[in-house]
Amino acid sequence: MKATTEFDEITVFGARGHTLVILRGMEEFWRGRVRLRALVDDIENGFVHPVLGIPVISSEERLRQFAEVPILLTPGSGSLRARMAKRFTDEGATLATASCPGQLHVDPVVDYGAGCLCMSFSRIGPNVRIGAGVQLLASVLAHDVTIGDFATVGSGVCVSGHVEIGEGAHIGPQAVITNGSRDRPLRIGAGAIVGVGAAVLRDVPAGARVIGNPAMPVRDWVRLQRLLKQP
Repeated sequence: MKATTEFDEITVFGARGHTLVILRGMEEFWRGRVRLRALVDDIENGFVHPVLGIPVISSEERLRQFAEVPILLTPGSGSLRARMAKRFTDEGATLATASCPGQLHVDPVVDYGAGCLCMSFSRIGPNVRIGAGVQLLASVLAHDVTIGDFATVGSGVCVSGHVEIGEGAHIGPQAVITNGSRDRPLRIGAGAIVGVGAAVLRDVPAGARVIGNPAMPVRDWVRLQRLLKQP
C-alpha cells in the first residue's frame, strides 16, 4: 500500500460521529497544519457537513476531484478499513498515516504501518509495532507490543508488555490486557473480539469473543450467570 506521513491536506473516508471524534482529537496534534478537503461517504453525500463545513462526497467524486490528495481511513470497523484501503490503493490513492511522532508520551522509534491512525493522546512505549490500517484510540501500549494489520484498539485500553494482537482483532474500550513475557508473549488471535472493560489474563484464540473479568468466552459467562441464578 502506498502511504505517507507527510501531508498538508487530506480527504477523509467517513462522515459520522466516530469520524468527528477522531478529527477533533487529531486537530490538537495538527494545530492547523493540515487542511481537510472533503469527507467521503458512499451512503449519504452531496452536502456540506454541518459541523466541519466541508463537502461530503462519494468515492467516485473523490477520484475526480482529489485523486492526488492522501485519504485518511476513519471507520471503527477494521474489516471496512481493509476493504476500503484495497479499493483506494487499487485506484492509485495514497493513504494518510496519522501517527503522532514527537508527542511527550510516545516512544520516538515506534514502527507505524501504512494508513494507521493513532490518536494524539495515546501513550506508546518502546519496541512497539503498529500494523497497516490499525486504529489506536487514546490507549496505552506499554512495551514490546505488536498490533496486526487493521486491528482496532478502543479508547482507554491498557496493553501491558510482551503482547501480540492479531490482524483484524477488536479490543473494546477500557479493556486491560495483562503482561506476557519475552519467551511467551500473550497472544490475541486474528479476528478476536475483546469486550468493553474485559480483563484479559491469558491467550485469546483467533476469532473468539471474550468478555468480563476475567475475560472468557461469551458462552461461558452465560453458563455462569445461569448457575448463579439457580436456587
